[in-house]
Amino acid sequence: MSKETKRPAKQESFVGNVMKYSIATYLGFLISGAALIIKGVLPPDAYGVPATFMAYTMSLMNLGMLGLDQALLRFYHEPTRGVSGRQMFLACVKLSVLVMVLAGAVASVFFAPPLAVAFGLGQGGAALVPFLFLNATLYMLVRYINVLLRLENDVRAYTVQTLWMNACLNLIYLLPGFFTSNTWAFIGAALAGFGGVAIAFWFRALRLARTDPEAPAAAPDAAAPAKGDDTPAPKGLAADAGIYRTFLPYGIALAPAAILTPLYRSLCLSFLATASGAAAQGLFEFSYTLAQLVTTVQAGFSTYWGPYVYAHYRTEQERIGRIHDLLNFLVFGFFCCLIMFEDIIFLIFPAKSACLRFFPIMMLSSVFAILIEGTVYGNAIARRPHHDTIGVAVGVAVNFGMCAWLVPLYNVTGAAVAVACANAAMFLYRTVTGQYYYRTIPNYGRTISGFLLALAATVAGVILYDHFILKFVSVGAILFVYCSLYRPQLRKLWQLAMGLLRKFRPQA
Repeated sequence: MSKETKRPAKQESFVGNVMKYSIATYLGFLISGAALIIKGVLPPDAYGVPATFMAYTMSLMNLGMLGLDQALLRFYHEPTRGVSGRQMFLACVKLSVLVMVLAGAVASVFFAPPLAVAFGLGQGGAALVPFLFLNATLYMLVRYINVLLRLENDVRAYTVQTLWMNACLNLIYLLPGFFTSNTWAFIGAALAGFGGVAIAFWFRALRLARTDPEAPAAAPDAAAPAKGDDTPAPKGLAADAGIYRTFLPYGIALAPAAILTPLYRSLCLSFLATASGAAAQGLFEFSYTLAQLVTTVQAGFSTYWGPYVYAHYRTEQERIGRIHDLLNFLVFGFFCCLIMFEDIIFLIFPAKSACLRFFPIMMLSSVFAILIEGTVYGNAIARRPHHDTIGVAVGVAVNFGMCAWLVPLYNVTGAAVAVACANAAMFLYRTVTGQYYYRTIPNYGRTISGFLLALAATVAGVILYDHFILKFVSVGAILFVYCSLYRPQLRKLWQLAMGLLRKFRPQA
């Protein structure tokens, strides 16, 4: 009886926590929608180079972080001896800023022209390289603060800071496009945005770290002094060195994956800059932003899910498997609906209607990027992060090869195929290895069938892109089969929805 009464409370707690961390994502959807509208209104060649600048900002930001943000997430609640989570936060920030300053100085002085060409920054792009590293450094500070607020469960501050960060990354840098097409105006807006959020929240984070309560006791598996050892806990540089000994091996193994992942988008923009120019970059960027609408159903899931898995993987494997199936159902269902109604979007933005022929492929690449969230935690649990790095590297290699082959032949359509194939290759490798160490997929047959149906919907969307009725009926039939395949998940979502309605319905 007691077990039956505890379980609903546990479910409510899980759903409630996911919903709390979904607020920022749902409001962030409005930011992404505003950015999409601006990109739909502005000429594609106006924001092509600035969008590429922001894409490479993400890779360089991860270069400076050295994977320490992931190490902080992993070990914050299992700190090294005598060191608190907040002290680990400060140590990570100090090292990352040093790395970014050194890398930016060397790149700007010795390698600016070739980097500008490789990054697709256009004529005069060498002058943008120092500002690219500065923008990445500011974004890095913002990312660290975001991780700290999440780990401290400061939902209100986390929500505000996440929204501001998303606005900087997706929206604020575009606003000068209403007044000028000068690239420097876009870059200035980007720097001002990230600088503002970094300053506004850094002092809050510093105050949290410096007013740290008594350092927590070491985790059971952490290195502990022998019985009777009264050696004082390390402080200052000695404490930082101990943190780095724990964090760097784990973080550096993950860092290449974090650095390489944004290259899926960035490489396509670079190849398009060489083959076709800023207008093609703009079309790709518009369709890429639109494809990210699929991530709306993910909401705050990824933010809450990682720490939850690490804390409960020993006792909640069955629940983790059920959540995986629910995520699959939501993402694939929303994906099919977007293909069915995509024509309406391009009626609103007729100047971007050329994206119709490849937009389903672009959405499929986003689906792979989302669903990997539920399949790869086995590598981290088993402390085998090199598998994640190998998987991302395989994807980047596929992306580079496909771009070199297809972009000169098929322009933006070739770039869309390249990024989809890259995400698929990464997904397959990381999922296979992740499931080997920790299984989160309850039914392999159902999951594989769902992927085949999603691929069929993509093919239908591409082949029938200019026949709305045929496409609508074909993809609708695929969606019906998919819902039949996931009947238990559909029934569970219906029950959850009805429960929420009953909870918030005004009492008579």
